[in-house]
Amino acid sequence: MELEADLVVFNGNIITMNPHNPIATALAVKSYKILAIGDEDLIADLVPTARRVIDLGGKTVVPGFVDAHTHLTSDGYKSNHVHLHDAKSLEDAVQIMKDSLPVYDQGNWVIAYGWDESRWPEKRYLRAKDLDKVSRKHPIFAVRIDGHLVSVNSLGFEKLKIRNDLEGVVKDKKGNPNGVLKDIEGIFEKIPRTDDEIQRGIIAGNKIANELGITTIVDNATAGTLRHLREVERQEKLSVRTVFNPPVEQMNDMIRLGLSSGMGSPMVRIGGVKIFTDGSIGASTAFMSKAYKGQKGNVGRLLMDKKKYSKIIKKAIKNNIQTVTHAIGDAALEMVISAFEDLEDKSMIRDQRHRIEHAELINEWQIRRAVSLGLILSMQPNFVGKWQLTGALYNERLDEETVRGMNMFRVALDNGAHLAFGSDGMPYGPIYGIWSATTHPNDRVRLTVEEALRCYTMEAAYASFMEKTVGSLAVGKRADFAVLSDDILNVQPEKIKDIIVEMTIVGGIVEYTALGT
Repeated sequence: MELEADLVVFNGNIITMNPHNPIATALAVKSYKILAIGDEDLIADLVPTARRVIDLGGKTVVPGFVDAHTHLTSDGYKSNHVHLHDAKSLEDAVQIMKDSLPVYDQGNWVIAYGWDESRWPEKRYLRAKDLDKVSRKHPIFAVRIDGHLVSVNSLGFEKLKIRNDLEGVVKDKKGNPNGVLKDIEGIFEKIPRTDDEIQRGIIAGNKIANELGITTIVDNATAGTLRHLREVERQEKLSVRTVFNPPVEQMNDMIRLGLSSGMGSPMVRIGGVKIFTDGSIGASTAFMSKAYKGQKGNVGRLLMDKKKYSKIIKKAIKNNIQTVTHAIGDAALEMVISAFEDLEDKSMIRDQRHRIEHAELINEWQIRRAVSLGLILSMQPNFVGKWQLTGALYNERLDEETVRGMNMFRVALDNGAHLAFGSDGMPYGPIYGIWSATTHPNDRVRLTVEEALRCYTMEAAYASFMEKTVGSLAVGKRADFAVLSDDILNVQPEKIKDIIVEMTIVGGIVEYTALGT
């Protein structure tokens, strides 16, 4: 029987991530889904006509990447403000902000993102005295790369109206706030944003994703973002499937409205409620069993005690709502895992796919317990290439033995974990993450390329109940895939990071191309 397709791609090396049909050379798309996949002669016989035909020229195709942990709806918004990712020093960061002042009216907030003092010779956070050199007539809000620490100038601190005695307000030797704010709840909501800015940010974030081969994201966004996602979808400007994780503070609203995880459309779905139990390593607020290096007595902060956390997860389980728990330090992870272990009825944990996000300092005993409960580990290999190499951030904050035991990907898989990979935007890019996982400095926990690719496709899809529609290439699944410059399975691991995404297709629609077709 002959079929008609919207799109046919052929002459490719298609890595399907489907064990029943692992390699193909062509596929056909109809109505956003894969109509046929296999040998190109077979496809030519089945689908003799198509509205569009693309000759891949032998290029490698992989399923569209699923980034299991992003902040893309807000990071797209950030693209309209000051970028400090490339600042080479504290003074460089100050100068970049000074140079940006002409685009800000006097009195308006100057917002900057992405600074990382661990890469600076000064090795210290931005403070109010530094930002006052930028301007005393503009309030300044400078967010560290991990999002757990914000630096403000004197006017910014005044505008935020934060109490001096609030935990997380860092003080100088005289007891006065120095402009550094660590894990202050609700601080980002204090910065005004218009609906138009948010929606333009969503579209910009989608563009970032498409250029990296990402076709599905799990987005940890702020309250109210869902309506903006739906509006962009209504305008047919959404080019990335988005699973939205609302803040846990919205769970009662979800329950009142009868909403649960998995509801939504093919482009926008409700995920799990996001819960924070500790901070970050960069801000020295991840909750640890021993003090940070050179910071006597500082073991970070537990942002929620076990009693409160247990109450939340019980309510979520009762109402069929997935939980997505941020836990980085080993002590925070112990609290989270033991809270699930203490539940009288554990039968729904696996079915509801409750997740632990980051788990950078999880040990093997904790991994085994998490796996036995059915908890999903959602980890970020992108952190390894950025911060776990010799002399990088982890070595500055933690002792050598602790650093060596971080990001235990191999241990997780060998113990049967569902291991989903994401980027947290540090940096975005699944190819960078796959490179990091396969070149981990601890060779005993490295993954193979195929394993890392699976964690960034099928496993990430599974973590959001989407494995039946995305994450692999098979008949009936969404036609989401990326064309790569090289065969990712057959290059040396150290060269993986040089692979370029040349085309991204979402639902059979070319959303990004560098090939000129």
